[in-house]
Amino acid sequence: MKSTLNIMVPVDFTPISFKAMEFLRLLKEKTPVETHLVHVIQVNAAEWAGATESSETLDKDEIKTLEQKATQQFAELRQQADFSFTSDIVYGGLTTSLSEYAAKHQIDLVIMGTEGAEGWYEKISGSEAQHVVRHTDVPVITIHQSATITPIHNILWVADFEAEKQPERSITTIKTLQQLFGATLHLLQIIEKKDEPREAQVLQRMDQFATELGLVNYELHLRRDYKVPEGVRNFNQVNEMDLVLIGTHGRKGFRHLFYGSIAETLVNHCIRPLLTYHLK
Repeated sequence: MKSTLNIMVPVDFTPISFKAMEFLRLLKEKTPVETHLVHVIQVNAAEWAGATESSETLDKDEIKTLEQKATQQFAELRQQADFSFTSDIVYGGLTTSLSEYAAKHQIDLVIMGTEGAEGWYEKISGSEAQHVVRHTDVPVITIHQSATITPIHNILWVADFEAEKQPERSITTIKTLQQLFGATLHLLQIIEKKDEPREAQVLQRMDQFATELGLVNYELHLRRDYKVPEGVRNFNQVNEMDLVLIGTHGRKGFRHLFYGSIAETLVNHCIRPLLTYHLK
């Protein structure tokens, strides 16, 4: 287990972005954390030349005003916060800038708040957190504005339980979180009525998955539901999980529009902290 977790928290200085701080404090109580608070000034990447003065086609006065405001807000936050952090202002598209920052600074985990998204907007555009999940290679914990944050005793892992798909780095992060909190892992498979004759086979595959990944302190669960997000929500209502885990293929463009993503649906609607990670 790493001695220090390197964590990035995107902030736009709204109550929603500060919601991530609540979860961050849980981690800080358990292990040393190097915290990077990152604010994105969104500009057209094609117009950004690496500095405000050299970006000829941008409104320099507007950019400088945004820089000064963010710098002041970081200064106020530093006076109020009960923990130390590195603050950075980056420029460009939100998802691209955060993804590049995570790679450059070898971030282990991203934590961010989200308002979620609904209906057609969710399908076409989605929430900012949903876009970050889709483009960032490191695990992302999203905290919905309505999420309840509690000490982590029970972690729900929703998957198809094929061990060869699971990236080693993300599995290491998941194991670290479980170990830090002494939590129980609950492996959940959502099945349809037609799958009932295969229940024993499904449970065997889940147990093999846990064995191959070297998981400890885990329980296996099957739930019958017509869709995975509904199954997760219904399971949560009965069993009160503290953190939900799910992998995503990070689909983009028209492929995302037609096929969607269970993980991204949960990002927009899950009322528990949700950790998503990219499958291979």
